[in-house]
Amino acid sequence: SKVIENTQRDLNIAFVNELAVIFRLLTIDTLDVLAAASTKWNFLDFRPGLVGGHCISVDPYYLTAKAEEAGYYPDVLLAGRRINDGMGAWIGEQLVLEMARRGISIVGSEVLMLGLAFKNNSHDLRNSKAIDIMKTLEEYSMKIVIADPYVDPSEFKDLYEISILKYPPPNKRFRVVVVSVAHNEFIDWSLEEWSEILESDSIIFDVKGIVPRTLNPIRL
Repeated sequence: SKVIENTQRDLNIAFVNELAVIFRLLTIDTLDVLAAASTKWNFLDFRPGLVGGHCISVDPYYLTAKAEEAGYYPDVLLAGRRINDGMGAWIGEQLVLEMARRGISIVGSEVLMLGLAFKNNSHDLRNSKAIDIMKTLEEYSMKIVIADPYVDPSEFKDLYEISILKYPPPNKRFRVVVVSVAHNEFIDWSLEEWSEILESDSIIFDVKGIVPRTLNPIRL
């Protein structure tokens, strides 16, 4: 029952993640569409995002293995996994494309990532898909500054040889920002606090939909 519960959630998130990919091509705001769709009483309110951790992103494989033992090869389960496993890299690629469109130098650019744990208000790094965003941007020789108030800096440095801060460095503004985890500390920021870390023409890729709309974030 637990495996099926987590697999159902994985597939529902994969569906809205695929919508997000399609709507990005159509220049439609996914969250606006979902908000309108949720006015139907029986609409299931799932949001696009990163699916990591040790439950939702793992249990479908247990179910798949058991099905294959019985001689059945599932299609839907693994399709959902492919979509969700690829979202971190896709977000990184979309950010690079947006930087290119705006004429922003990619190699050597600094990017502020807000959050690296696999879920909100957690220190857990297991199978974090935010790390996939980080790795994709590093492949383009970008410099990543990471702020996460929950993750243990020493644990992260042991794993990835990268330093991590609790909060963005003071008195420093960034041209490119990725909001990858919706920790309460980030949700509670005022417009003024957001403005303190941004340049006037910053790109904000808001994976979690928490940045004030007045700052014109790119929403997943």
